[in-house]
Amino acid sequence: MKKVLFVSIFFCAFSLLGQKTIQFADPLPPNYTLVEAVNKAQFGSYKSTNSETVYLFDESGVYIVSTLVAYITREQLRESATIQVRNGHLFGINKGDSIPCVLEGERYYYGIQHKEVIVGSGSLHQLSKIDNNNYLINFHVGNYFEPSILTFDKGGMKIVHGELNYQPTFAKLLKVNSVEQYGSTVDIVTPTAEQWPSLRQELFAGEALSYLKL
Repeated sequence: MKKVLFVSIFFCAFSLLGQKTIQFADPLPPNYTLVEAVNKAQFGSYKSTNSETVYLFDESGVYIVSTLVAYITREQLRESATIQVRNGHLFGINKGDSIPCVLEGERYYYGIQHKEVIVGSGSLHQLSKIDNNNYLINFHVGNYFEPSILTFDKGGMKIVHGELNYQPTFAKLLKVNSVEQYGSTVDIVTPTAEQWPSLRQELFAGEALSYLKL
C-alpha cells in the first residue's frame, strides 16, 4: 500500500492536466543537509486526525504503517499443522507472535501490519533537515524532486505538501530543463539560498495535515 504522501502527489499530477507545474532539480533546501532520520526525541508513530494513516519515524528512516486485513477459514485451520486459534488469537501466522482475530461465519479475520518505506533503505526519496523541528521529504518523481514539509510540535506533527502549480514568482528561479508529464509542462528549477525563504512561504502555504503522536 502506497503511503498517502505518494498518492496525493500522483493524484495531483493527474488533476493538473494541461497546466504548468514545477519540480526541483535537487533536494531542497539549497545547501541542504541530508539526514537518515529525524531527531531521536521525535521517534515514534503519528496517526492522522482525519484518517487511519500512521507514520513511523525511527533510526532507520520514515515509514507509512498500514494494516492489511486477511482471513483463514475453519477448514484451513483444521488442515493446518502450524496455525492454531486460542482465546481470540491466531498462533503460527507470525513467527513467535500471536495475532488477534475475529470469527465471522466460517472465517477468522485478522490484520497484519505492513511498513512502506518512505525514507530509508532502497528508497530514492531524500530527507533534509531545516532545523530541529522542521524537515523536508524530497520525493523522487520522474528523476526530479517534489517536497513536503514536516513540522514537529509538542505531541504531534504537521505535513504540508508543496504547491507545485506554476506561479509568476517561479519565473525568478533558474530553469535547467522542461519536460512533459501526464500532459503537463513541468519546468525543472533550482533555487538559490537567497531565494529559499520566500520560496518556502509560497510552496507550503497550503493546508496542514495534522497527526497526533501515539
